Amino acid sequence: MSYYLSSMLVLTLTLHACVENSISPQNKDYNPNNNSFTNQAEYSFPTLQDGSCSAYVNFDNLLVETTWDSNDINSRDVYSACAVDNQEWMDRFSDNRVRLKCLSLKKHRTELKEAQGDEKSLSEYKKMEYTAKFFNLPEAGVTIAQIHNRNPSVIRPYIRLFIDNDHRIKIRETLTGMTQETSVSYKTYTGMKYISGEDIQVTIWTGFQNTKELAQIRVAYKDQRFVTNLDLSNRPEWTPFSKDFYLKAGVYTGGNSKQATVLYSKFDIIH
Repeated sequence: MSYYLSSMLVLTLTLHACVENSISPQNKDYNPNNNSFTNQAEYSFPTLQDGSCSAYVNFDNLLVETTWDSNDINSRDVYSACAVDNQEWMDRFSDNRVRLKCLSLKKHRTELKEAQGDEKSLSEYKKMEYTAKFFNLPEAGVTIAQIHNRNPSVIRPYIRLFIDNDHRIKIRETLTGMTQETSVSYKTYTGMKYISGEDIQVTIWTGFQNTKELAQIRVAYKDQRFVTNLDLSNRPEWTPFSKDFYLKAGVYTGGNSKQATVLYSKFDIIH
């Protein structure tokens, strides 16, 4: 089946329903040892009857943006995530896992994101969780999840979860300078070291607890846990933008010769 992605370009950031049969599963599986595909599937997940997303890797109502076709970091193509398949930058396999890949130069990306209208304050309950393997880790690091903000004045995320150039999983919290290129300050939290091609579980939770407007980031890797609780009430610089937070995940590269890749075996966002 041939897909013409230009016809799927999202012209308005409204919610898009998944279209039945819009994904044609491939009989292939990712082999991290030689960066190729085999026919040995590790999982067997059910498929939703009303759409192309699987019940375990659920991109329903999400958008995907990529710079792959434009080859321009300032020009991102945006699509309904459920409707994309058989692309070099996004592909669904016969076991319902989904691979995302981005170009290698700095600031290229292929990322899932919540659609316009799903922005909330961090006092409201929301949870994003996924299980994934990351391959081709760039020398300058790769961002794998974000709490971003859609206020037009904001130019950088509140929270960035990333695998750094030392392969350690880190969280960067923006403290000041979220609306400008200069006078920016961050706080960085450092977790465990990650080995390319191994499973990692990520959960980002937001909500109101004990009078605090919290964001909790949990990373589980092998027998290690990296948990960070962030209290937005301690960050008055974010107050003017407090109702405009939304979630993102995927691969957003810090840059080098490698095309950062993620393979999701589980993904969901719960409101």
